[in-house]
Amino acid sequence: MTYADLTFEQWNDRSDEAARRIAEEIAGECSLTVVGLRHTVYAGRSHRVALFDREGMRFALVPGGRPTLGYDAARFQPAADQADSYADSASEYGLPPLAEYVDAMTSPVRSVELPARLIAVEAFDPGDIPRAADDPPDALAGLATMGLRTATPDEWEWACGSGAATLFRWGDHSPHDGYPYDHRTGPHRERNLWGLVIGQDPYRHEVTTDRAVVCGGDGGSATCGGSGFFLGWLTLATAYRDEEFGRWLASDGGYAAAVLTRPVIELA
Repeated sequence: MTYADLTFEQWNDRSDEAARRIAEEIAGECSLTVVGLRHTVYAGRSHRVALFDREGMRFALVPGGRPTLGYDAARFQPAADQADSYADSASEYGLPPLAEYVDAMTSPVRSVELPARLIAVEAFDPGDIPRAADDPPDALAGLATMGLRTATPDEWEWACGSGAATLFRWGDHSPHDGYPYDHRTGPHRERNLWGLVIGQDPYRHEVTTDRAVVCGGDGGSATCGGSGFFLGWLTLATAYRDEEFGRWLASDGGYAAAVLTRPVIELA
């Protein structure tokens, strides 16, 4: 079995000693330093997190497998406050029924094959990514000279939700009244099951390899526009997709270069 074949179950079934050995082997292959292994619990699920360092950039091992991504809005049972908030927004902006809107704003349910990857614990402003003086001026292109790239949409969803079938990585319901940006604590601010800081701030959305798909927020437009608390939280849904915004983004290369990017290291 190669490192890329490592699934969630296989990784967590290993003893701590065997997991440490795998982590050291991965570090040797990828010119990394093992920072540590620790057990974590998030939203009632447990996982062994392996952390690595490369020139000041922290990475976590994200296992692979054949996960189901996307979201089926027909399953969504909103809490009373979510339904009330959406009803107010729908009345003001002429929106369709809640389930129809959620379905339109999330990616479709699908099964994908994903190898194990090392994914950056935090996303970077492209200009802050460490690179050599002779790297290309485009910071995203400069990732390639470091043997890195940004995440695909599927990788991003898997990295964020870590297999959770709920609307958000922590469940289906918003943890607070008000907009997510207004709350500095809560499950949206915590590291997720893989140990990643991801999808926590609607103002700090991330590019993917598909220029028309950004993840982890909407640039704050729902919050700034006062669209309603539920719609503000929806931007942090694991499978959130704003296709209209994505099309505009894909046509504006200058803006895309300013959105955060999350480096990925492929495993052999």
